[in-house]
Amino acid sequence: MTDVLALPWQVSLLLGCVFFAVLRWILPSFLSSSPMLNGIASLSHSAAWLPLVFFWFCGLIAFAVAKTTNSAEKIEAPRQRTHAKREPIITAAPTNLDNRWGVSNQNITESVRGKNTFDVWSVEALRALEWKRFELLCAKYYEVVGFKSETIRCGADGGIDVKLFKHNPSKPLAVVQCKAWNARLVGVKEVRELLGVMASEKISRGVFLTTGSYSKDAVTFGAANPMQLLDGPGFVKKIQELSAESQAELLDFAFEGDYTTPTCASCGIKMVKRESPRGVFWGCRNYPRCKSKFGTRE
Repeated sequence: MTDVLALPWQVSLLLGCVFFAVLRWILPSFLSSSPMLNGIASLSHSAAWLPLVFFWFCGLIAFAVAKTTNSAEKIEAPRQRTHAKREPIITAAPTNLDNRWGVSNQNITESVRGKNTFDVWSVEALRALEWKRFELLCAKYYEVVGFKSETIRCGADGGIDVKLFKHNPSKPLAVVQCKAWNARLVGVKEVRELLGVMASEKISRGVFLTTGSYSKDAVTFGAANPMQLLDGPGFVKKIQELSAESQAELLDFAFEGDYTTPTCASCGIKMVKRESPRGVFWGCRNYPRCKSKFGTRE
């Protein structure tokens, strides 16, 4: 029933009619020629109403859901989700990014956006990345400098975006939390949460990366604990300290394909821009099954 309800309501009504016709007339006409199959033909003739009622019932539900969805999209305000991350289903992922980076396999149904206009690393370049691409870049950076990294896929991340491994492949050496917050300061609350995750996972080192900046309390708290806080300029400086070849590798990785359209935090697919009376926002393509939203930065 779940699969049928996902169909357009018109399709459900059509399927009901098709099954009714097959069971009511077509199948009995084939079976009635054999005396041994007359019973089945009679049963098919009598049961023809069942799929008709089932599919029409599902069609009416799908019609009601579609009407409700259209009405909701007109009145809902954008709300930026800052928790629960990750990934599958509908548009274009960068064509060559490896699945281990948490990019889902998706069919390209529209032209790829966000052509690379950055030849060198800068804070402006870093802040042009949508949140998921920034997270993947952070993981890629640590691989370039010698770690093995593992990103958390779709769903709630539990305060961890990337796990870093060095000598023991089964025991993380450090955990990384990433926030692509250009205008919003990362506060002490977020940094304290990372420390709590470190304690829960029994990991002694933590790294917090943001495209923006930290509050004074966050900086003070981070300095008093075994964690490194890197803001946007600080992370760019770290990248610029790499060899020219490594910087170019990270540029190619970060700005491949569509690096600007936000990724749905729950499904891992590119979102679509929608309008409401209260403004423009990014919404998941799988709405109403997924109600993830992001406010636009435009």
